[in-house]
Amino acid sequence: MRILCTGLNHTTAPVAVRERIAFSPLATIEALRDLRTRYPQSEFLLLSTCNRTELYTIRPLHEKPYPEDLHTWLAEFQDTPLAEFAPSLYTYADDDAIEHLFCVTAGLDSMVPGEDQIVSQIKTALQLACEQDAAGVDLRELFDQALHVGRQVRQETGIAEGKVSVASVAIDAIGRVFESLSGKTVLSVGAGKMNEIVLQQIRALMPEALLVTNRSAERGRELADSCGGLFRPLHELPVLLGSADVVITSTGSDRPIISAEHIRQAQTTRDERPLLLIDLAMPRDIEPNAAKLANVFLYNLDDLESVVAQTLQKRKKHVKAARSIVRKHLRAYTHSAHAAHITPTIEALYQRLESIIDSELVQASNKLEAHEDAAEDLAILQRALHRALRKFVHPAANYLRSNARTAANHASTLRKLFQLTPEDTDPADGE
Repeated sequence: MRILCTGLNHTTAPVAVRERIAFSPLATIEALRDLRTRYPQSEFLLLSTCNRTELYTIRPLHEKPYPEDLHTWLAEFQDTPLAEFAPSLYTYADDDAIEHLFCVTAGLDSMVPGEDQIVSQIKTALQLACEQDAAGVDLRELFDQALHVGRQVRQETGIAEGKVSVASVAIDAIGRVFESLSGKTVLSVGAGKMNEIVLQQIRALMPEALLVTNRSAERGRELADSCGGLFRPLHELPVLLGSADVVITSTGSDRPIISAEHIRQAQTTRDERPLLLIDLAMPRDIEPNAAKLANVFLYNLDDLESVVAQTLQKRKKHVKAARSIVRKHLRAYTHSAHAAHITPTIEALYQRLESIIDSELVQASNKLEAHEDAAEDLAILQRALHRALRKFVHPAANYLRSNARTAANHASTLRKLFQLTPEDTDPADGE
């Protein structure tokens, strides 16, 4: 089989590119169904977060989709010219793809090393792929192993010390604008998981008022109640902007819901007091031009990277140990996977030679019938031949097992030399 990972992330693409390639949960379902229809022999998982969009594929060797097929599909599905995001794309294959996935689950490829949110995001992506029958046994086993690697890295290193996520970095941004939230009003636009995480932390800062507005009133009230805040209908957003000091947005809208004009009008009703806007949505909820207005401070996901830099220094010393764990698991996983593909060749070789011996023994038995001790002679001959067989094959079998990662060509040659059955064709043949 061939394992592929193709995508882009916060290190290769700015937010303006990432938001055009991001997938909502509904779009993810549609995408997985489309891929399975196009390539029914392959397995797929789509991981789309604020900081990355990655498509993981497991397919038979010598069959589509090839990387260029996936790139073209991505452009067509997102209705975006490939040329606009191709420079930001990366593609990993086989061991490189596995290592990349292990690093992602361990938080080594995150904006904030060791952050925990990526784990729940991967679990959600895996569950969605399974529900759509896009993830088969091989892909599930790979991601289960990746999640195990992520847990071990966090348990055995200090990569997660300080527990900093994008949400907590947003809290740091508040501290850069306001000395405290005493007497301040915080507005949450949206009621998703990210909003909930941020509001729970903001609540501890004791703002004067905490407001939640959301398209779904039921979900908005639920979040407001859990945070000790008040729910307001979404149509009141322009008025709410005029009273808020801090606005946290993270909705599933595919276009900005807060324009620069909204903010300009809000500023005129609030006497130009400082207004902090933290846009955690992908695609963005707030028009970038809002940042040009007086006393308006706008942070989006890319802007938060500068705040993250301080935490990077604290966790940098743990990255080496974490990568060592990743490489150890990578070696074990790839050896096991390759060995699993080599095993049929070894078994087929033994069966082939044993069938030859059994055939020869039948002929020997016919010739020994006239001997007085024919049965005893035949038993001795049978034991001797099978011992000879195992002594002859044992070195080759040991070599294939211990060098499973690079033995695919040898296994293929053995099958041709000894005319092993075609249905046992080794799927590890190189592409």
